[in-house]
Amino acid sequence: MEVVKDWLKTILYAFVIVLILYFFAWPVTIEGESMSPTFLDGDKVVTSRLLTMTGKYTIGDVVVFHMIDVDGERDVIKRVIGMAGDKIEIKDGVVYRNEEQISEEYITDVTEGEVSLTIPKGGLFVLGDNRKYSYDSRKMGIVSESELKGKVILRWYPFKTIKRF
Repeated sequence: MEVVKDWLKTILYAFVIVLILYFFAWPVTIEGESMSPTFLDGDKVVTSRLLTMTGKYTIGDVVVFHMIDVDGERDVIKRVIGMAGDKIEIKDGVVYRNEEQISEEYITDVTEGEVSLTIPKGGLFVLGDNRKYSYDSRKMGIVSESELKGKVILRWYPFKTIKRF
């Protein structure tokens, strides 16, 4: 009987640990170069599902969301540029939110494409930091908040680039 109690206790502890990881610190490996130079292919980050589930993210935050397209299903990482009610414009290589040019010290190229839209309720406009090679809201359109899987809170690998977000 004591052995069964020990097993049940161990299973309960494991379940609690998995729940904590799932909601507070889920690991994700970056694939591709769409967020370069902020994140490189192979970087490892920690995301918080709880922060996205409770709406605790804002403009400039980096989020992971689920995407389905012609290449299949996958999780992608992008930066939030606009939220519900924001008017986003891209013209002459510059991004504007609510008619004000946004400061984007994290990008190295101009933003190609022409966009003019107002983000509907429950939607996000997201862009990759490596605009030249990013498949983002310029092509895929608005991302639904319900598709969010987490907000990036920490890059933990490579160790020399550990950083909180």
